[in-house]
Amino acid sequence: MVPGTHLTGEPLAALDAAFPRTQGADGALSFRRAASPSGRPVLLLPGASGTSEFFCLAAPLLAAGGVDPVLVDYPGTLAPRELARRTERLALALGLAAPVALGCSYSAWWLQHAATDGPFDALILCNGFVEAEDLKPHPLFDHAAIAATPAETLREEWRERAASAPPAMLSELLLQAMSGWLAAEDLKGRLLEVTSSLPVPLRERFAGPVTVVDCHDDPIVGERARALFRDSWPEAVHREISGGHYPYVNAPEEFARTVLAAI
Repeated sequence: MVPGTHLTGEPLAALDAAFPRTQGADGALSFRRAASPSGRPVLLLPGASGTSEFFCLAAPLLAAGGVDPVLVDYPGTLAPRELARRTERLALALGLAAPVALGCSYSAWWLQHAATDGPFDALILCNGFVEAEDLKPHPLFDHAAIAATPAETLREEWRERAASAPPAMLSELLLQAMSGWLAAEDLKGRLLEVTSSLPVPLRERFAGPVTVVDCHDDPIVGERARALFRDSWPEAVHREISGGHYPYVNAPEEFARTVLAAI
């Protein structure tokens, strides 16, 4: 156990027991899923700084609500469209029936590239954004600084921020992600994609049912960025909840209720 991570011990042990990790057939993606799954499959994709472990509180709640959670880890070294294709292939390889894919922050952005005629019945886009320009006021999204910083140094900067934060589930999860769960190259690759992201062209976007979930207290995707993302999906169902930029960590019950209502 990483020092200073007492709050996450039991939830992570329970996650490992209930949702063991498996490497995907193509070697790029790995996933966690119950050994005897039941219910409608929902693929849960973390944001740029997250891993499948960040769903340790929400996944059991979703399973208790009748969902088959599939917690996916993805590399930061693949292009966004390729990430969408690989995630589709994973759903097909697992033989998932009418799966829903849920992306958070960065993965909400690249999941917009999901094929309408692909395996996903619907998308849930949580804490999403239209493009990098909307995030620029935040100091973490300086593309030039990220590009100029060695990957290991960048991850250490994130680790130090997490280590100095007040004790909380989120800071403990971030600390462990930056201490080994998330490879430095994957963190840097994801952040470079976030900070160079452009609007996904309408002709390339998923055209099936979409639910947009955002948080009124999100400190990273601010009010203007949230409004722009909502407006970019005028036909989507919109749900506003609390929980900051990580509602599945900060408000897992509300997050789970929202997901269950959306499917």
